[in-house]
Amino acid sequence: MADLVVVTTALLVLAGSALLAAVLLRHRFGVGPAHLGSRLWWWVADRLAGIRSARAASPSRGGSEAPPPGPPPPHDDGVFRASGVRLAVLAEADDAYPPGGGDPVPWSAGGTVAPPRPVDERPAVHRLLVAPPRSGREAEPRLPARVVAGGGWHSSLFHGWCGTAEGPRPTVRLVVRAATLRGATHAGLGTEGQDAVGAAWDEGRSALYLAVADGLGSLPRSGRVAAEAVNAALHLCASRPEGITFAGNGERLFGAIADGMVRALPEGVRLDGACTLVVAEVLPRFDGAQVTVHGVGDSEAWALYADRWEPIHHERGGADNATRDVPTHVRPLTHTYDLPPGAVLLLGSDGFAGALDTTVSPLARQLAREWRTPPSWLDFVNHVGFVDDYWADDRSAAAVWIGEGAGDEQ
Repeated sequence: MADLVVVTTALLVLAGSALLAAVLLRHRFGVGPAHLGSRLWWWVADRLAGIRSARAASPSRGGSEAPPPGPPPPHDDGVFRASGVRLAVLAEADDAYPPGGGDPVPWSAGGTVAPPRPVDERPAVHRLLVAPPRSGREAEPRLPARVVAGGGWHSSLFHGWCGTAEGPRPTVRLVVRAATLRGATHAGLGTEGQDAVGAAWDEGRSALYLAVADGLGSLPRSGRVAAEAVNAALHLCASRPEGITFAGNGERLFGAIADGMVRALPEGVRLDGACTLVVAEVLPRFDGAQVTVHGVGDSEAWALYADRWEPIHHERGGADNATRDVPTHVRPLTHTYDLPPGAVLLLGSDGFAGALDTTVSPLARQLAREWRTPPSWLDFVNHVGFVDDYWADDRSAAAVWIGEGAGDEQ
C-alpha cells in the first residue's frame, strides 16, 4: 500500500510540474507540442495562462487601467488598425496541425467559429495617401478575361470584379482577390516558388473560373508544371464545347491537362514535375451563385458565410504527407454548392488553406471577421502573408465575394 502511495504521489508531482511548464511556455512564448492528443492538456494550460495574464494586467497588479465605458472602436482586436496591417497568427495553430502531417482537429458538426483570443498591440502600417479618391474609395478594375500568376522568384497578385450587371438576366457582382507568395522555405534555400493561381471570366457563359495549383517540391520543374496546369485548366473550361457541363466534365478536364503536360515535351524527355490542382466554376445568379469544384490533391476549397467556414474540397486524412497529383491522378473529387449573397469562396494551396479549420484555427477566426466584405488588395496580400513561422511553404489563395445583388458595389 505504501508503495502505491509513493508511486501515485510521484506521478502527481510529475504531472503538476509538466502542467506548470506548459503554462509558462504558453504564457511566455505561445508554443507547445502540436499532436492531437495534447488538445485537452493545452486547453487546461490556456485557461490557467489566461487567468495569470488577467491578474497581471489588473490595475491592482500595476497593469493598465480599464478602458472608459462606451462601445469599442471598429476592429478593436489589436490585429488590423488600418489598411495594410500584417495579419499575425499566434502559434496556437500548431495545436491543430501536427508537424508530421495528418488530420487537424476534426470538422465540427455546427461549424461555429470560436471567439477570438486576445493578441498584443501591433504597430499599424498605413498606406500612402497622396490624395483621397473622389468617389470616397478606390475604383475596382474589371477582371481580365484570363490571368495566371506564378510564384517563381517573386510574389504575384491580381484583383477585379466580374458579373452581368445589365441585360435581361442581371446577376450578383463577383469581386475577386488572388495572390501567390513565395514561401520562406524556398526563399531560405534559394529556390523557386512552385505555386500558381489564375482566374478567367467567360462572358458567353456568364461564368467565373478559378484555379490554384501547388507544385510538388520533390520534383524540380513542378513550379512550371503548376503554372501550365492552371493556364490549361482555364483555357479548357472556357473553350469546352456547348452541351458539356463543367460539373460533368471533371475527369475529362483533368485528363486533358495531364495529356497536354506530356505532349508538350520533346520525345524521350521525362516530365520532371507534378502538382496538386483545384478548379472551380462560379455561376452568378441574382440570388447568389452556384459553385462546382473539382480537385486532386491537398489544394483545397472553402466557403465562408455568416462567420462560419465550411470545407468544400479537401483530401485530409492520410497517415503521412503523401498527396495525389496531376498528371499521376486524373480523377478529381467533385462537389457542388449553392452559396448565398455575402458568402466567400476560397481556393488555396496547402501552405495557406492548411491553416484553416472550422473551429480552433486562429487564421480562420480572424479572416471570418476581416472578410465580411472584400478587403483591399493590399490587405488581402497581407492576409495571405500572415505571420506564423510554422507555415513556411508557398502560399496561394484565390477568393471571390458573392455580391448582394445585380451591380452590387461591395
